Amino acid sequence: PHRFADLYEKRFLVILDEFQNITQYIYRDEKCEGEPDETLAGSFHGVSESKIAPMLVTGSYVGWLMRVISKYLQAGRLKQIRMSPYLTNDEGLEAVYKYAEFYQEPITNETAVQINELCMSDPFFISCVIQSEYDNKELTTSQGVVNTVHYEISDRNSEMSKTWNEYLQLTLQRINDKNAKNMLLHLNKYAERDWTPSELKDDLHLDLEINDIQRKLVILSEADVIDRGVADIDFRGLQDGTLNLILRHRFEKEIKNFVPDFKQEFSEKVQELTLKNRKLQGKLNYYAGIVGEHLLATAFRSKKRFTLSEFFQNVVETTRLNLIDVKERIQIQREDGKGMEIDIVANSKCGRVILVEVKKTREKMGINTVEDFQEKVDVYKTLFPEKIILPAFLSWGGFTEEATQFCETHGIATAEKIQSF
Repeated sequence: PHRFADLYEKRFLVILDEFQNITQYIYRDEKCEGEPDETLAGSFHGVSESKIAPMLVTGSYVGWLMRVISKYLQAGRLKQIRMSPYLTNDEGLEAVYKYAEFYQEPITNETAVQINELCMSDPFFISCVIQSEYDNKELTTSQGVVNTVHYEISDRNSEMSKTWNEYLQLTLQRINDKNAKNMLLHLNKYAERDWTPSELKDDLHLDLEINDIQRKLVILSEADVIDRGVADIDFRGLQDGTLNLILRHRFEKEIKNFVPDFKQEFSEKVQELTLKNRKLQGKLNYYAGIVGEHLLATAFRSKKRFTLSEFFQNVVETTRLNLIDVKERIQIQREDGKGMEIDIVANSKCGRVILVEVKKTREKMGINTVEDFQEKVDVYKTLFPEKIILPAFLSWGGFTEEATQFCETHGIATAEKIQSF
């Protein structure tokens, strides 16, 4: 890549995913006998130092990956950048809508909140539930959500279980005893604090020497299933509720002689959410609208050349458009200083501009909201008098008769779904 970048005066990005595997599964012997060639990672010294074809190394097993890098690509050849896999509650809810839209999986506003809560805003967990191969998957009902989430956690053939099983097997094959599982389960159950080997010995009644406990904890931390604290003797569980569920399902019967009833636990959480549903309704509509804006903007970008009538009805302007720029959530300001936001602004090469308002509610859109949109259109015309404005309104809930008449009178194209995507 460096030679090509130099010769053609181009810039390349070399991406090596799951780089740690190169030390484990490649042999010098054609029959793959003996030991794998662990030193092969060091052959990337030259590639990692290139400024015109730099190397990006990624891996799922961070501890293992860092050990390989520190041993074979030392002296700061790679800069470490840690990325958090966790989403906030609001981001998780948005992710549920995006996955459901992309995979065309029916959900309701109520079950969207339930999926996000039971999946603990974990993007991988959410994707597994939305794409689940559970035979009785039904994500439009509370019980259907509970059953699907339970399947992903409990069935060994689910995507969720198979992925975590691979991870845990690589870890536990190095330290496969009941004490290690007990510590792993305990630390991830009480992940809000640090634990020392001495504290674990007392709390779990471990028949082990302190040094043996310390050694097992170090191995678990190197496998990225627990974290190290500031002090060498401090360890804590991961802030990962998904891992805790998997560990409880796999080990709680073996360690505690107790089989967790996840369906009951999930059902209780859903009942709590149902009581809060009314308070959340406004937030649900807000995030559903954001997803709708993004999908329509993406559809605009994917087609580039089209007439507005391919997406909207009652279109006055039928000129074929050639979009050169599509932006979302653009801020404008009235003369008196009042701020306004336009959901989508799409500029065509011919000087025309599509302004779109997007609403995703159960109720039909009323006259007040479309009048507010018309005010935004008027302000935009004042700010950019040279532009030809094409206003459009996408409302998943439809329009009242009065609102429809207003749109027709003022030349606002309307739609109740994305027609072409």
